[in-house]
Amino acid sequence: MANFEIFSNSSQVYITIFAFICMAFATFFSRDKKIFTPIVLLTLAIMFDFFAAWREAEVVQAYSMGYGFRGKIISELLLTVISMSLMSLSASYFLSPSLKDFSSIPAWILAGIGFASVFLYAFMWGDWGVVNTMRIIFPLVGFLYLCIGFAFNLGGEHNRGYIIGLVVVTILLLTTTMEFFGTYAPWYIAPVSYILFTIDFLVLENDILSDRIEQSEHNISQINRRIEDIIKSSPFPILITRISDDKIILANTNAIKLFGMNEQSVANYHFKEFFADSNNRQLLLEAIEERKEVQDFEVLIKTPNASTPFWLLTSAKIIDYNYDVVLYLAFQDITTRKSREAMLQNQATRDPLTSIYNRRYFETEVKKQITKLTQERKPYSVLMIDADHFKNINDTYGHKVGDKVLIELATKVEKELREKDIVARFGGEEFVVFLPEINSAQAIRVADRLRESIASIVVYTDAKKPVKFTVSIGVSSSEVSNNIDILIKASDKALYKAKQGGRNRVELFTRKEYMSFEKKGGLPTSENRDKQHPVYNKENNAEISLLDGVNAKDIPNSTIEKKQ
Repeated sequence: MANFEIFSNSSQVYITIFAFICMAFATFFSRDKKIFTPIVLLTLAIMFDFFAAWREAEVVQAYSMGYGFRGKIISELLLTVISMSLMSLSASYFLSPSLKDFSSIPAWILAGIGFASVFLYAFMWGDWGVVNTMRIIFPLVGFLYLCIGFAFNLGGEHNRGYIIGLVVVTILLLTTTMEFFGTYAPWYIAPVSYILFTIDFLVLENDILSDRIEQSEHNISQINRRIEDIIKSSPFPILITRISDDKIILANTNAIKLFGMNEQSVANYHFKEFFADSNNRQLLLEAIEERKEVQDFEVLIKTPNASTPFWLLTSAKIIDYNYDVVLYLAFQDITTRKSREAMLQNQATRDPLTSIYNRRYFETEVKKQITKLTQERKPYSVLMIDADHFKNINDTYGHKVGDKVLIELATKVEKELREKDIVARFGGEEFVVFLPEINSAQAIRVADRLRESIASIVVYTDAKKPVKFTVSIGVSSSEVSNNIDILIKASDKALYKAKQGGRNRVELFTRKEYMSFEKKGGLPTSENRDKQHPVYNKENNAEISLLDGVNAKDIPNSTIEKKQ
């Protein structure tokens, strides 16, 4: 490869060294384990070949000047043998990535023969013709073995690097063979071959990377197919949506049925189309963005084939799928559970007979409202409503009619009031109303309107006999106190005053009355309220229905006994 004529001119030496440095850099960048070792060995072989040529130049110079050159010839031949041995080892690696098989044996045999030949020359032959023969034979054997190594890899799909290597080494093999016939290659063959090897090394690395990419794509494709098979066979509805545009790119059979999609055009759907509440979707996206994964997130879904929205329990995770960042979503239908929760919540907060709020909810919610209204410096009022002569209705017409009276009374009050007003059954035939942003004067007008509307109610017995009734109403407001317990007791006081004043009327508990009670020790406490407040003992509680908390239509009349 290298030729002693290189050293006849310094510019030729620099060009050759520059070409070799380029090849060395290409060797450094070819770091794939499949080709790194053989390329390093080949680069070292070329380096030793270069040094051998340099030593040959010194031999020629020593010969021309009549100096001793036997030692220089021996060192030149040793460098040539080392170069041949490294080429052979490099070729054996191309034949097999590991040296565990027989492919490296010929390389070691050739190395042994080469070193033995140099030994024989040094101590026995000493013939100049033998030296020239070894100078040609050793590189020729190395190039021949390299040709075999490159040719062995031509069967692969990505084989451009091996083709280039085979072409370069074949050219070197031919130019070396020509030396047998006295034709020597020009000096520039060495730097040109170095540059070609540089290109070859880079192409080899690129080929291997391309091969690995294709293998990775094949593996990913297999993994994606397995994922699709798993998803399609999953008993749970599963969607995969692209994060960039929210398009659904994969849906299993259960998901297609659940969301009412057309199986042939799944890719035309966007996941956001199925959210009944955009805020619900935004919360889900924020949770995913923050944690990259969410578990048991409740979403409200609407579909083209469902008349009402339904609830799904969603687990979502960001994954890589088909070279894209996607959202993997699994669902569980929890509509039945949500309905049960709503029913339980309703039972916890609603009166079962009249379906309006119960006392527990009223007291809890009104405390929150009072805190807010107090901060905003807005007024509020409380009404206590009681059906007049309710015991007589029960005694005369039966508890079934009494329950109808309570139901109609509650319905009328809710219908006449605003949506933000809170109406609750407080106990028996007593109802309580919270009026936010209403002062005492406005509350009296509201109470009077309610009283007149309720007086127009007519309920009928099983015998179609009409029954009418009236109510008495007590009013208290934030002008008295901002404590709900005190306001309820104050409106109870006003209610008692309305009862004493003849019933079917409205009375206001004033600030002046409150101050008077304060001087006497305050309004009655919960412990002595039943004894001190006449509303609770005026008729010995006989007006409270036996069916409080029970739907009257579900109990036969024969089981209903009137209180004595």
